[in-house]
Amino acid sequence: MTNWSPVDLLPALWVGVVGASLAGALRRWYDAVPLRVLAVFALAILILFGTVLGGGGLLLPLDGLRGTVPFLRLAPTHPHGNLLQGDLIQLVTPSLARVRDAFAKGRWPLWNRFTGAGMPLLADPQAQAFQPLVLLGYPLPLLRAAGVVAALRVLFALVFGFLWMRRQGLGEAPALAGSLAFGLGGFLLLWLGWPIANSAALLPLVLYGIARCEDPGGRRDALLLALGTLALLLGGHPETILYALALAFAFLAGRIFQRPQGLRWALARRAGLTMLVAGMMAAPVLLPVAEYLPKTMRAARMGQPSPHRQVRSGVLTQTYLPLVAPNSYGDSRFVEYWGLTNTNEDASGFVGTATLLAALLAMRARRRFPQERVALGVSAVCLPLMFLASQRLLLPLALCLAYLGACTLERFCLGEVRRSSLLIAAVALGLVIAWGYLAHPDPLDPGRLAVFRLGWLRWQLRFLGIAALLLVGTASWRRPGRSLAVTGVAVAILAELLLLHGPANPPMPRRLALPVNGPLLFLQEKLGRGAERGPGFRMAAFGQDLPPNLASLYGLTDARIYNPMAPQAYVERLAHGRLGVRYFLTPPDVQLPLPLQEVFADADGAVWQQPGARRALFLAAVPPSGSLSIPRLEDAWITARVDLDQPQRLGSVLYQDGGWRLLVNGEARPTEVDQETFLAAGLPAGESRVDLLYRPRGFLWGWVAAAVGVAVGVSALAPRPGINARATPQTKSRLKPAPESES
Repeated sequence: MTNWSPVDLLPALWVGVVGASLAGALRRWYDAVPLRVLAVFALAILILFGTVLGGGGLLLPLDGLRGTVPFLRLAPTHPHGNLLQGDLIQLVTPSLARVRDAFAKGRWPLWNRFTGAGMPLLADPQAQAFQPLVLLGYPLPLLRAAGVVAALRVLFALVFGFLWMRRQGLGEAPALAGSLAFGLGGFLLLWLGWPIANSAALLPLVLYGIARCEDPGGRRDALLLALGTLALLLGGHPETILYALALAFAFLAGRIFQRPQGLRWALARRAGLTMLVAGMMAAPVLLPVAEYLPKTMRAARMGQPSPHRQVRSGVLTQTYLPLVAPNSYGDSRFVEYWGLTNTNEDASGFVGTATLLAALLAMRARRRFPQERVALGVSAVCLPLMFLASQRLLLPLALCLAYLGACTLERFCLGEVRRSSLLIAAVALGLVIAWGYLAHPDPLDPGRLAVFRLGWLRWQLRFLGIAALLLVGTASWRRPGRSLAVTGVAVAILAELLLLHGPANPPMPRRLALPVNGPLLFLQEKLGRGAERGPGFRMAAFGQDLPPNLASLYGLTDARIYNPMAPQAYVERLAHGRLGVRYFLTPPDVQLPLPLQEVFADADGAVWQQPGARRALFLAAVPPSGSLSIPRLEDAWITARVDLDQPQRLGSVLYQDGGWRLLVNGEARPTEVDQETFLAAGLPAGESRVDLLYRPRGFLWGWVAAAVGVAVGVSALAPRPGINARATPQTKSRLKPAPESES
């Protein structure tokens, strides 16, 4: 990256501070992560994000703007951005920006007025309004924070994955291998910039909290589980949150039923109450989501069958083969993919060739580690369901595969894995990998991406061979030698996953950080950059020009909307004249019909004005008999001054989901819904102050539930009166040693 300065080191320093604080807190109050393990994790993060954290790069696919108005003249980058990540600049980052803006102004992030006719912001999972990992990025500017949050997601998955597997009774080397397999696996690294990655990053924390609630089971352990569950519930992707919670409850049930019958209820009560309190504390976000979700485009499309499973042949193979050979159908990053959907959807369950080898051996193990049968059962359930229901089930499947592989490696350290079983599993897996790459070229062009695919066939066979040689060659050694071999397998897992998934998140140069040119400057001047008073006019573009939602990063309100949580009623009634669209952005050589007038043009684009655009609030009478001004136009609070000759109807271009409240001169008045979409109301004659406040019921009741949850949590965790805390101290627990081999 050019134009480097010492300021570019700030993201790395901040990640280092957060990581050191996390390691110190764990060492002080929970279980310490060995420095050598932390060094491996730091090395992985440095390889993945070094350019972003310390080199001035940006972890957003900003070169995807090239070729669209008004960014036609942007120079290309090398490497180019990941084309699958368009959502990160068109959807996720604009939502995050709106939340940051609300917090900076001391307001609740309730409403997003910069997209469409407005939509709930807190109820939009993409906004991740109270997600702790996102909040940890707030000390950095928005675009720099993307790399920080990504690094912290990987760090949390690695650290708590390691600690959880150690709590399951695994040794250091197997736990390291398992945590690397999951933390650097496809589900986290391919979805790294999306809210879905929060579920993957925080699931190991919840599992670790459950393990701590059983042993030692103190108040600090319940607090850890509560915080982990709360963070998971605020993750921002409802489907994977449900899958992660289901997996957590399955492991909790496994722990409960392995205890003596008289001790089961205590763990169930302790962990269950803790997770219930976390759910109540998340209610200010969860209840607005539940209230708004049925009105969205996502709900309208829910239940519709996937076209991929209806029209394509070989769906069964396309569903499961990427778990073993992730590049067998090409790679969507190169726009060359002939699998089921795309690389992110299909291949995000890959956790490393060596991990798959070890997980295969877990199927016939004689002795099981804690909840290993639970992991086998969950895997057996996820495999058929991901074909019938959703590929998001790759999240619990990936974690279970990583854990099963780690359990096998621990059995190897204990001398319980036979050479013959290793060789048979390695040969079988190698044949499947070879068949996956050699038998599935592009049916239209067999030579398409042949070098890339055959190259990855060789790489996977190399890593499989390294793992097999390490394990077979040291199977008869003493335990220290076998543990050293498992460490070598962990290094192979690390190298393969970094080689495979590292290019999925290429850094972008700073010159692409939201460039401003002639058309954008003109629109900002005319519409105001985030103007909080005035008519509230909007702009729009056609096709892929200035992608929807992106305008909000420039402080402009776009009548278009790109979001699965978009109001379905609004999507069905998109009409530019009704929506207050004052300006249209077009390519410089486009001609639009009258009454549109070209008011700006240069080499980057042209701007056309629509004379009859409506304001955010207007008098619906034709002609209106009175005046209306808008002195306040905030996100969730709009104030208008009206002077009417007679009672009239107030119209708006605001989407009414039921959360807008109307006050006329301080008195509550009923609202109406115009065209099943827009807010409307009747106004009395005379001078009046009209206030529109967005206060969804779910948000208000959510805080009531959160207050009750805090009260319950404090009463459950606080020391009982009259008990001498010094008489019953909680000793610092130690990680369980791995079980000894049976004689």
